[in-house]
Amino acid sequence: MQKTTHDIVIMGGGMVGSALACMLAQKTSLSVAVLESAPRSQRWSAAHYHHRVSAIAQSSRRIFQALNVWQGIHSKRVSPFRKIEVWDAAGKGEVTFDSKEIAEPLLGYIIENILVQAELEEKARQSPRVDFISPVNMETVSFHENHITLISRGGRKFSARLAVAADGANSWLRGQAGIEIEKEAYHQQAIVAAVETALPHLQTARQVFLESGPLAFLPLREEKSSSIVWSLGDDEAQRLLALDEPDFISALGRAFDYRLGEVTAASKLHAFPLHRQHAAHYVKPRVALVGDAAHTIHPMAGQGVNMGLLDAASLADIIADAVSQHRDIGDLTTLRRYERWRKADNLVMLAGVDMLKRLFANERKSIQCARSLGLNAANRIKWIKNVFTRHAVGDRAGLPDLAVEKSS
Repeated sequence: MQKTTHDIVIMGGGMVGSALACMLAQKTSLSVAVLESAPRSQRWSAAHYHHRVSAIAQSSRRIFQALNVWQGIHSKRVSPFRKIEVWDAAGKGEVTFDSKEIAEPLLGYIIENILVQAELEEKARQSPRVDFISPVNMETVSFHENHITLISRGGRKFSARLAVAADGANSWLRGQAGIEIEKEAYHQQAIVAAVETALPHLQTARQVFLESGPLAFLPLREEKSSSIVWSLGDDEAQRLLALDEPDFISALGRAFDYRLGEVTAASKLHAFPLHRQHAAHYVKPRVALVGDAAHTIHPMAGQGVNMGLLDAASLADIIADAVSQHRDIGDLTTLRRYERWRKADNLVMLAGVDMLKRLFANERKSIQCARSLGLNAANRIKWIKNVFTRHAVGDRAGLPDLAVEKSS
C-alpha cells in the first residue's frame, strides 16, 4: 500500500478547496494534498459561456488578487456590474443598489465558475507544497489522537494532522466524521442558461420576485448577453424545460416584464435542485468543513461562492496563527476558533435569505402590500441601502486577512 503523509488533506478540489490550498501555500510552509474525485472533463472555453456563473463580491476579488489569480481570471472573461435592481412582480415595490452610492466603482463581477476553478487549480498545482491528486475516490477514514488517515479505493493511504471537507453539499468526509446537517428541501429547481436580449443590460444585475420564485438576469460581458437563474417549483420547472426554444424565451420575456425587451435567443437549458443546508458543527477533532460541505444557500442571494471563499480564508488565518504559536492545527480548541468566526456570519446570511424566500412566496394581499412598502422604503432611505450594499460587496468588519483591501 502506497502511503503519503501531509500536514493537511483537503477533500475536494473545487473553487473553495483549490482556493484553500493556494492560501495555505502562501501563508504557511505546511504540506497539503488536494484529493479530487472527479476527473477534469470540462475546460473553460472562450467560444461560449458556461451555464454556471457566480456573482463575485469585492471581498472575493481581493482574495483572488492576494492569491495572484485575479489577473488570469480578468484577462479571460469578467463581467462587472455597477447596479442591482430588485422588484416585486405582485406589487409596486422596487429598490436599486448603485455602486456610486457607496463611492465604489463596481458592486461585483459575474464570472463563470469553471474559469475561477481553472485558475485556482493551476495556481495550487504550481506550488511545490501542494500535491493535487485527481481522480481519487476515498473508501475509509480512521481518526487518531494526533492524525487522521484516509484510504482510497485503490489502496492509497493518506495521513495528515488535519482533513478539510471541501467536497460539496453531499460531503463524504462530513458524513464519515458523523457531523449532522439541518436540511430543508425547497422543492424548487433553478433553470440556468445564457440568453440574448433586445436591449443592453447596462452592467446592471436584475432580479424580479415572482409568485413561483425569483428570476435573475445577470449581465455578461457583451452588452446584450445575460445569464439567467430562474427558481421555480419542481413541476413548473419541468414544464418549462420541456418547451421548445421559442416558447421558452417567450415565457421568459413575459416573466421578466420585458425589462430588457424581447429575449431573442437562449443557450441549452440546465437545471439543478434547490435546498437549504447547514451543518450542526463546522469542526471535529482533525476535521473542518468549508463551503458547501458546511452550508448551502438559495441562489437568489448570489452569495454561495463568496461565503465559501471567506470560510477558506478564515480557516487559513486560524491555521497560520496556530503554526506561528506552535499549536496543533487539528486540535479542537484551534478549530473551534474557526467555527465561532464563520458559523455565526453564515447563519445570519442563511436565515436572511430563507426569510426573503418565504416572504416573497406569500401570496396574501396584506403581505404583498407590506413587501412593496418595505422595498420602496429601503429605496428611499439611504443608510439602509448602504448597509445592504456594503454587505453585498463584502465590505464589513471581521473579514479574514486576504479579503481586506490593502492600502497601496
